[in-house]
Amino acid sequence: MAGAKAGSNVVCTLSCLNTRRSERSTKVLSLRTKVARTKNRSQQITYATNSEEVPFKVRAAQALVDVVPGEAGLRLLSSAFPEKIRTTFAGLMSSYKTQMLIALGDEALASKATTFIFKDMVKAYAGQLLGNPYEFPSYHRAIRSPYDYFQMANMYIGSLIDFDRSILRNPERWSEIQSQLDDGQNVILLANHQSEGDAAFIPLVTEVSHPGLGQRVTYVAGDRVVTDLLAKPFSMGKDLLCVHSKKHMNDVPEDKAKKMKQNLSTIKEMQRLLNRGGMLIWIAPAGGRDRRKADGTLAPDRFDPQAIDMMRKLGTKASAAKTHFYPLAMATYDIMPPPATSEKSIGEERVVNYTGVGLSLGEAIDVSSNGPWNQSTNESTDEATALANFVLAKVTEEYNLIKDCNIPGGGANPLPENSIRPPRAPSVPVFSG
Repeated sequence: MAGAKAGSNVVCTLSCLNTRRSERSTKVLSLRTKVARTKNRSQQITYATNSEEVPFKVRAAQALVDVVPGEAGLRLLSSAFPEKIRTTFAGLMSSYKTQMLIALGDEALASKATTFIFKDMVKAYAGQLLGNPYEFPSYHRAIRSPYDYFQMANMYIGSLIDFDRSILRNPERWSEIQSQLDDGQNVILLANHQSEGDAAFIPLVTEVSHPGLGQRVTYVAGDRVVTDLLAKPFSMGKDLLCVHSKKHMNDVPEDKAKKMKQNLSTIKEMQRLLNRGGMLIWIAPAGGRDRRKADGTLAPDRFDPQAIDMMRKLGTKASAAKTHFYPLAMATYDIMPPPATSEKSIGEERVVNYTGVGLSLGEAIDVSSNGPWNQSTNESTDEATALANFVLAKVTEEYNLIKDCNIPGGGANPLPENSIRPPRAPSVPVFSG
């Protein structure tokens, strides 16, 4: 099938590309030794396969993508997209090429990289536009065959990462998480959320230092990333627990009951998974992406106490496997900045930047009533709010240590204490003349 051919072409092309890699520091080599026992973890990971037969018109369109000549041909082909998508896609492609020029320093290479990556994306969009649009269940498993949506996201987003500016802080805590998962315990990451591409950054930034860990993350995903056509293929490559955010629950009033029903179904599924154990779940308790304030400053948005309290109750039930809670700071905003304000309509304008990203994992939090968050609680503050405020403070503390790496074209970016520069992920293609 054309989807299978697309996947094999990507693998073949990547193997033929120059495999130049950044020089590993002694610290990274030491870290890799510590986690050497994870080398076979990728074999433990299971994926979904889309077994539906690919319609002929989809296969024909995907075959056409393979033969269109260069960037101009791809732009001509994308002119067949519906009007709103066509305009957004054209703008995104131009923005992406501009950033590839910054990354590669050569106009021809920038065009080559953009064409290669966007051809793969157009094949994915063809399946949604011409075939049967994918509907996400409450618990979605990453689709890697016959089309590898996970690798598509790694190529597109990974090529925008300046690994020489990026930061992975407290890497030993990621090793700690790997051990906990291997022991059948659960880990819940309570994170701020800044970019549409946030689900790709843990896999990309930890790909070398902690092999296979990024492919074990299950993301609590809002309705927008599973309904927006340009976002859907990227979501199809990740394990997801699909929910509807409170921020968008009333966008379409007549759909509220249906959304609440799916949320209930997802919570039940989440409890089943936590009971089974070995789950690594990422959730953004703010319910949406961080936004710049009027003065231009950027910080993690307020966390919803109910979201964190729900995860605490699910993870500490007697039926659940032992569950650990970690605050995770993500400095990813400027690589794919969101609109200035939250929008109800689907199909936001996309712009991208070539820049560094940062991940900083805080110390595990004791969420029991005996935890430090509950030692000085004001009588007027309920426990859920006190815990949410405590987690947010920890995330903000970690965020302030890494935020400068995400400034496009920024100046000196020294490593914070106990941090490494993540080596360039091997899944990201290297383009040369």
